[in-house]
Formats: sequence, structure tokens, C-alpha cells
Amino acid sequence: MAERVSDFALIVGHVWRCTACRDALLANPAGMGVGYKLGESQRLCLARLSEDDFRTMMQLAAVTGLRVSELEEAVDHPRARLRHLGSTKGELRSGLSW
Repeated sequence: MAERVSDFALIVGHVWRCTACRDALLANPAGMGVGYKLGESQRLCLARLSEDDFRTMMQLAAVTGLRVSELEEAVDHPRARLRHLGSTKGELRSGLSW
């Protein structure tokens, strides 16, 4: 049975793909983590991310502590692909479109 993808990995996987959510996360990491099950070290990691950390998937995995395979799984996960940060099921975050 496959292991559950963590909320932290889903956030990182989503912002790998979605530059609008990445910009929002970099501007307001505390606000974009609301509603996700994150530990304090994960919240701190998100707060420390910079645009430079997104140059390669290997670099992003290294700075987040995720394995590359874990990050790849999160990037391809339906929840990471279909739901923007700050949105709830069935709603869009202001300014973003599907």
C-alpha cells in the first residue's frame, strides 16, 4: 500500500508547478500554510524558501528535506495539481484560475 503524501510535500509539489501560488507562498508563507497539517520545522522551512530554491527539483528536495522521489510523487498527486494554496474544495483563491 502506498504511503500517504504529507501536506508539506503537497504544498512543495504544488508550488513547484504553480508559479502564482509560489509567489503567494514566498510573499506570505504563514498565510499559505493555513489549513494544512504542518509541523513547526516545516512551517519554518516554507518561510525560508526563496525563488532560487526552485532552480531544480534536486535543489528543492535538498532545501526541504524531501526525497526527490517523494517530491516527484507530490508534484504528480491530484491534490497538488488541482487545488491552489489558500483555496478550499470547490473554491478558487482570488486571482487564480484552473
